[in-house]
Amino acid sequence: MTESEFPNQIRDAARAAWHRYIDFLAPFRPDLYAYCQRLTGDIWGAEDLVQDTMVRGFSVLSRIHSVDNPRGYLIRIATNLWIDATRRRTSEMNALTLNRNEPAGTADATPEKSEVRDAASRMMQILAPQERAALVLKEVFDLSLDEIAKFLGTSIGAVKSALHRGRALLDEKQDAPSSHRPRPSAALVDRFVERLNASDLPGLLALMLDTATVEIPGLLVEVGREEFERKGSWLWQAVHVHPDLPPELRPPKFINERVTFKREPMMLGFIGYNDSKLLMAVARFEEESGRVAKIRSYNFSPEVIQEVGAELGIAAGFVPYRFPAAT
Repeated sequence: MTESEFPNQIRDAARAAWHRYIDFLAPFRPDLYAYCQRLTGDIWGAEDLVQDTMVRGFSVLSRIHSVDNPRGYLIRIATNLWIDATRRRTSEMNALTLNRNEPAGTADATPEKSEVRDAASRMMQILAPQERAALVLKEVFDLSLDEIAKFLGTSIGAVKSALHRGRALLDEKQDAPSSHRPRPSAALVDRFVERLNASDLPGLLALMLDTATVEIPGLLVEVGREEFERKGSWLWQAVHVHPDLPPELRPPKFINERVTFKREPMMLGFIGYNDSKLLMAVARFEEESGRVAKIRSYNFSPEVIQEVGAELGIAAGFVPYRFPAAT
């Protein structure tokens, strides 16, 4: 074994432990997703927070004495991750605002700087992260004041104050800022869908930037052309559909369509079922210079798939949290 190689025994043991971990926590995932969505106000941000929570929970599992409440374990981790991320974004926004402020009397008071100041002001006016978390814990899980205080590491009095303030300031629309993720053109997604449905792997590869990224949240990250061209890559499997798997584990090839969801062109993957079709996957794209810079494919994110399907009036199929392993 060279220094650049990772021992297969460690990889295989980690993979098996991860699968057991995912399977054990599967009953708690819908609650975790609902909680994360109320925190982030966005289905994509919610799924990101769920995945970060699962990874963090797995990474620290060996360093804790016991987990008496698996749902609480996940919720506590998600809360801390979200609070840390929100505080970090607020600090960055404040720093950006200060850097863009010019001394009074300068002639360069541009609309851009005004917009940045307004955004920072709105961010500072909404609930503090801990207050929002307290409100969501009460609304989503109807926890007691004592339970919420333990989750957040604070006092019952502080929880009461947070709930009172939160109910006065937050409404059903949520105040989290929407994602500014760049949207791809419908034309690029159409070309990708057309070539995928035609099983045109060279054509798909031609659409990808050499520095692009392909990701399945919680499962796979591939970066660069060498990865994309490899047998077994995401693009290769999308065309060939796991030909080495036993027949009972091999899924059918998806029928793919471009849709617009919340003003964003994206790709939906379906399987035929009797005379209808079931939604099985959602893929989002980023574009640079007319080519694909990033694909984020939600193949094992059932809450995301169900929510997208419900909003578009499309039936969703059964989607697991991981690919079934051959036994």
